[in-house]
Amino acid sequence: MVFFILFLAAFAVADRGLAPKLGIDLQGGTRVTLIPIGQPDEQDLRLAQDIIRDRVDGLGVAGTSVVIEGSNIVLTVPGEDSSQARDLGTTSQLTIRPVLEVQPVAEGDVEPVDAAVGDREAVARAVEEALEVRQGDPEELIQRLPEFRCPEREITAGFEDQSQALIACGEGAKYVLGPVPLLVGEPEDGERLDGQQIVKDSVSSGFSQQAGQNEVSFRFNAGPGQQGSATWSRLTQEYLQRQIAILLDGEVISAPVVQGVTPVGSATSITGSFTMDEAATLAGNLRFGALPISFEDPNVDNVPASLGLASLEAGLLAGAIGFLLVLVYTVLYYRLLGVIAFFSLVISFLVTYVMLVFLGYTVDYSLDLAGVAGLIIGIGMTADSYVVFFERIKDELRDGHRFRSAVPRAWKSASRTIITGNVVSLIGAVVLYLLATGEVRGFAFTLALSTVMDVLVAFTVLWPLVYLASTKPLFTKPWANGLGRMESLRADSAERRRHEQDAEKDGSDPGSERGRGVSATVRGPDGRPTDPGPASPGVTMILPRRDDSEEEGR
Repeated sequence: MVFFILFLAAFAVADRGLAPKLGIDLQGGTRVTLIPIGQPDEQDLRLAQDIIRDRVDGLGVAGTSVVIEGSNIVLTVPGEDSSQARDLGTTSQLTIRPVLEVQPVAEGDVEPVDAAVGDREAVARAVEEALEVRQGDPEELIQRLPEFRCPEREITAGFEDQSQALIACGEGAKYVLGPVPLLVGEPEDGERLDGQQIVKDSVSSGFSQQAGQNEVSFRFNAGPGQQGSATWSRLTQEYLQRQIAILLDGEVISAPVVQGVTPVGSATSITGSFTMDEAATLAGNLRFGALPISFEDPNVDNVPASLGLASLEAGLLAGAIGFLLVLVYTVLYYRLLGVIAFFSLVISFLVTYVMLVFLGYTVDYSLDLAGVAGLIIGIGMTADSYVVFFERIKDELRDGHRFRSAVPRAWKSASRTIITGNVVSLIGAVVLYLLATGEVRGFAFTLALSTVMDVLVAFTVLWPLVYLASTKPLFTKPWANGLGRMESLRADSAERRRHEQDAEKDGSDPGSERGRGVSATVRGPDGRPTDPGPASPGVTMILPRRDDSEEEGR
């Protein structure tokens, strides 16, 4: 019934038949590791994870998982088309600053930036050094601008002081930008105009016939107590016929000249030299919000689909070999009982497989190669539980019990051993899952799942089938159950037990040669039996048996 219910549940939620979701190491894809700059707290990490997951759903990147591993966020995108995964971790912190000075930048005239990927202290020092040069008094920055070389990649996003002027690059130019405008009615240290005031539902992207470029359109909030649109309207009025820079993650993506005042509540468009896909990505990032933390350049690992297929075939081959070896061993050693054990093992595997399918479409679990290894090891552990039961049956046969009575006696003690052993394995798997990261967690998960299914099937399938088999004459035959040698030992044990019972009836010590005594006939000097009377031809005496050590002592 459990298997039938799980089967129906998995079939109901699966959209690709009863096939589990596979990780990128089995079907190919991309793994993107986002390493935060600095030391973010757990709340910011959780918020960043939720925002990236919303971006994934909004962009329609199917099968992508977003998990936190330590202080990193890892995106996995199965399949061949994973180009969008690289952009999902951009911070998308949109800020608006007025342009104070602008100068062109020659193509290729950039300042190299050391990678320092994964070295948090080195990245933090690089950001601090860059801000010392690029941030400060506007007049000093304007004098410094001609000698300034734009970095080949932006590293200051999210760390600049919005109340100070800033040197930024983009659009083939370098700019000195004024502070980010304060929202209307805010004090000097209050909230400033940025992407947080964008109305998410207003964000759209497409090709602008008027501008002849791709554009992203949005509007700032204008409800009660919301001053985003009013602040933008005031800014366009102050900087009419002047440039206003729109920055994304510290880089200028557009610096249009304000041609007219934008009324409160009206939409604003960003145009630039970006493609349609880049415009859609930008729109999605603005729609779902800016990340609360910034990341280094992502670590990207690509797994070809052909390599994933080879890994899957290798895992299936290893599992098939494991099943075959268990079948051969159990059938040769336990005969028909081995067939019952193998049938139970198949049921255990099928229940585990259906659970993996169900979890794949309910909690987005993806089976990876490490998970396949956990399943294969689970096969051996499950078979080991069955061996414990059968070997305990042998012990009961040695004690003189017949096969039919030995089975329930053996299960009573073997079931406790099976539970204890599996609980130990389950604890190890849970601890490994909680402490490990990445693929090791997949191994721990499938190992724990197969352990639970082992106990379930042992109690609901194996034990009832073996008990029913013990009531059938066929299974009591030594050639059928593989316990022939145990039957001879059982007969010897039963014979010994009968002798002990007979000795107990005689009042002697059971099981002891001394308790049985020695009979003797009393004879006279001539060697003939003494005849005390006509009723008896001789006298028979029962003498206690003494050990050889006692005789020597005497």
